[in-house]
Amino acid sequence: MPDGSRARSVIEAIRPFRWRIAVTYALTVTEDLLQLSYPWATGIAINGLLAHDYRMIAPVMIAWLLHTAIGCGRQLYDTRLYTKVYNAIVIDTVMRQRQSGIEPTKVAARSAMSREFVTFFEKDMPVVLNTLVSIVGSAAILFFYDLIIGAVVASQFIPVAILNRRYMRRSLMLNEGLNNQLEHEVQVIETAQEGAVARHFAEVRAWRVKLSDADAFNWTAIEALSILVFLLVLLRVTFMPNADVGTIFAIFVYVWHVMEKLDMMPTIVQQLMRLKDIRRRIEAGNSIEAIGEQIHPDRNR
Repeated sequence: MPDGSRARSVIEAIRPFRWRIAVTYALTVTEDLLQLSYPWATGIAINGLLAHDYRMIAPVMIAWLLHTAIGCGRQLYDTRLYTKVYNAIVIDTVMRQRQSGIEPTKVAARSAMSREFVTFFEKDMPVVLNTLVSIVGSAAILFFYDLIIGAVVASQFIPVAILNRRYMRRSLMLNEGLNNQLEHEVQVIETAQEGAVARHFAEVRAWRVKLSDADAFNWTAIEALSILVFLLVLLRVTFMPNADVGTIFAIFVYVWHVMEKLDMMPTIVQQLMRLKDIRRRIEAGNSIEAIGEQIHPDRNR
């Protein structure tokens, strides 16, 4: 792992954009909360329509229109912001690592990896936020509808956390192996030797297959837990007193929300571990300030 002076490089490149990035995440969480209200508002609409009270359609329509307007504005803003962030990181990475004497082939691979780093902030972090809001919010609302259903759904979180903790270590190891191989790709292509090229891409394929297999096994374990939880919820709903149609609809939608987002956890964990390894590679080499002092030792005297 990089030392303290190096670990600041990516953070320092992003720091000027921190408040604008915070705005995008605040808008994302607002969207997620509005989306979280859909099943509850739809349940109200169903019960209202069955009672011929058409005013009950208003909550779901208001939430939907607000979600659409905020989502459109955020996406337009995101593209303009994160292209600037990418430029800041990639310029810093290339200049710092080349001045530190790192081979051009590795720098080329790492500059490409930096695109993934920015993509995480732009695309993956909103997914992480959406997943957290959906899981925690849906579970809380299920407790509101029925304590037993809420407890059954929440009981799934502990084994899922244990599974993903183990998966985290394996994913980091596999991503390190894949990225080590990718850093040699430009050099292998430059040789233009069929055997070397074939061996390189065979190694890349092997690492990707291992990552996919690990993801599949973790997802399968989580899915098996979800099946058990869903069956228990089905049984409980049949014994709920005075449950109307809208309430039952909302309960099952929130249960599906939790299960859908838990299914995404292996993919999120793998991406986080990949970004952890990429950050270490991007931060290799001296800081821009240290390089400047080496080139112009008398500048700060």
